Amino acid sequence: MSTGFGEYLVLRRLLTPRAVLQVLKSQARARPHLGEIAVHRGWLTWGQVLGVVSLAEQLKLRFGEVAEREGLLSRAQVDELLQEQESATPRLGDCVVDLGFLDRHVLERERFNFEEGMEMARGKLAARGA
Repeated sequence: MSTGFGEYLVLRRLLTPRAVLQVLKSQARARPHLGEIAVHRGWLTWGQVLGVVSLAEQLKLRFGEVAEREGLLSRAQVDELLQEQESATPRLGDCVVDLGFLDRHVLERERFNFEEGMEMARGKLAARGA
């Protein structure tokens, strides 16, 4: 689910903008750090992670960019870490339910309606382009 679904829930008056921000913060807190994943895979040490984090802050670059630039990780490894991070990050809807904003039944109904609306919109755009 994307932030678009969060916006949809606000438009449907099922969540407030403040609740969506709270959900997004919860989701971000639960997202594992790339350095943590790299350590668990045995690709980096905690010392290397701290060095990369410090350098990334100084250069205003992302962790993976700096680790690759410094020769600590390959592009393929960074891509793998990003995929694992994405799969380990809770979905927006799960956070909505976990925080008690909606029950699972309402969430699933609204997700279905949202996705149907998106499909209809894509169909209309495709028809215009044809």
